[in-house]
Amino acid sequence: MKKWTKHLLWIGILAVLATPAFAETRTISWAPVTTYTDGTPIETGKTVTYSAYWTTDPGLGSLRSIGASLTTTSATFDPDVQGMNRGGTVYFTAKAVLNTGEESALSPAYAWVVPLITSPPPVPPPPPYQAPPSAPTGGMIIKR
Repeated sequence: MKKWTKHLLWIGILAVLATPAFAETRTISWAPVTTYTDGTPIETGKTVTYSAYWTTDPGLGSLRSIGASLTTTSATFDPDVQGMNRGGTVYFTAKAVLNTGEESALSPAYAWVVPLITSPPPVPPPPPYQAPPSAPTGGMIIKR
């Protein structure tokens, strides 16, 4: 069995801190796996899916899934829904799986500090009400 590239995330982490689409949605992404560790290409007809995980253990114990059987090279998650502690460090890892059942080893851990929640700036009050002028200024009023 050929070995897979061990650099799945190291080569391909593009962004953990993407601009959130919603209040706290984040995206982790990686480069697609196209070769084995010996440099030979993955054969035509074999498809690759990915499983992405996170943990608070730098040794990659007690993995929690962000996504499994992913056909894309990214996974979107909400730190609060995932149970990540704000201000704490989490470690991401992933593995590639061929449709033949062959699996890569887990990629090296990628550390990320979960951002603290920041309150949005307060909405400024509306400007004071100014009544429109009741009559044009600078004109003459005709007395009758």
